[in-house]
Amino acid sequence: MRRLRVLLIAAVTLAAGCSSGAADTTTTAPSTSTTVAIATTLPSTTTVAPTTTVPATTTTAAATTTAPPAPLEAKYPVVETSGLFGEETQEITVWAPDADGFWPVVYALHGTGSSAQDLAAFATVLAGQGVVVFATDYRSELMNTEQWKDVYRDTECGYRYARGVAADYGGDLDQPVALIGHSLGATIALSMGLNESVFGPDGEFDSCPGEAPRPDVVVPLSGCFYEYEDQAFAFDPVVWDLTYGESDLVLVVGAEDDVCEAWQAEDAATALRDDVFDASLVTINGGNHFTVIFHDIVDDEWLTLPEDPAGMAVVQTILDAIAAARS
Repeated sequence: MRRLRVLLIAAVTLAAGCSSGAADTTTTAPSTSTTVAIATTLPSTTTVAPTTTVPATTTTAAATTTAPPAPLEAKYPVVETSGLFGEETQEITVWAPDADGFWPVVYALHGTGSSAQDLAAFATVLAGQGVVVFATDYRSELMNTEQWKDVYRDTECGYRYARGVAADYGGDLDQPVALIGHSLGATIALSMGLNESVFGPDGEFDSCPGEAPRPDVVVPLSGCFYEYEDQAFAFDPVVWDLTYGESDLVLVVGAEDDVCEAWQAEDAATALRDDVFDASLVTINGGNHFTVIFHDIVDDEWLTLPEDPAGMAVVQTILDAIAAARS
C-alpha cells in the first residue's frame, strides 16, 4: 500500500491549490509525455480546505501554440447520456457522436469543487469532432486520506467501467484511448495513467471489477505541479515512481493561467523528459485556467464560453494527440 499512499499525498496537497470555489477547472495544453512519481507520506488527518480563485490578468510568457482564430466546426451532432452506473462505480456521463461509426474514447476528470457537468461544454465540442467522452463525479468531499482513497477508487473503477461499455456508444477500444484531467484532475490523470503497478491489472485496486490497460494518451490540463500560493509541492518523477512509459504524454497549460502558472507545466515536462518519458508541452496563447475548458469567472460569475478560442485550441491538441497515437 505504500505506493498508493505516495500517490494520495500529491492529490491532497494539490487539492487546495486547484479549487475554484464554484467550480475547479484547471487549464492545460498538451505537452510532452513524462512519468511522474511522488514521495511524501500522507498525514492521517490531512484536511483540504476549499478556496475560491478568480483569474487575474497576469500573463505568463513562453507560449508555444497559438489558439485558432475561429471555432472548430462540429462534424456530428452529440447525444449526452447521464446516470450510468456500474458495480463499485459512481455516476458517469457520456457524450457521443449521434452518428454511426467507430470512435476513439476519452475519459475525463474534473477538478476540486467541480463536477462532470462542468466539462459538458468541453466534452460536447470534443464529441462533435468524432470522440466518445466519459466523465465521472467523485463521491467524496476530499477532506481526508480515506476520502482521497475513495476518489482514486471512483476514478479507476469508472475508467474500467467506461471501457467496458464504450462499444454501446460507438467507442472503439482498438483506437487510442485518452485520459484527460483538468486542474486537480491533471494530477489524478498522471497518477492513474502512468502508474501501472498501482492502477493496472496487478495493482492495488482489485475492488474495481475487471482489468484495463493504461490509456494510450494522457493529457493533464492546467495542473499545479509545484506550488499554489503559499503551498509548495514536491514534483520529482523519480520520487513519484511512475512506472508506465507506453502512454503518449501531453501537458497543456494556458499562457495566462494565474492559478497554476505556465512555468509549472513547463518545468514538469522538463523533469519528465529528464527521467525517461517523452513528454510534450503545449501552451495556449490567450488561455487562462478556465478558458481552456470553455469557462471563465467574470465579476465572481461562473460563465460558459462554448466557442472560446483557447478551449478550441485544447480540443484540437487532444485530437492531434489521439491521431499521433494511431501511428
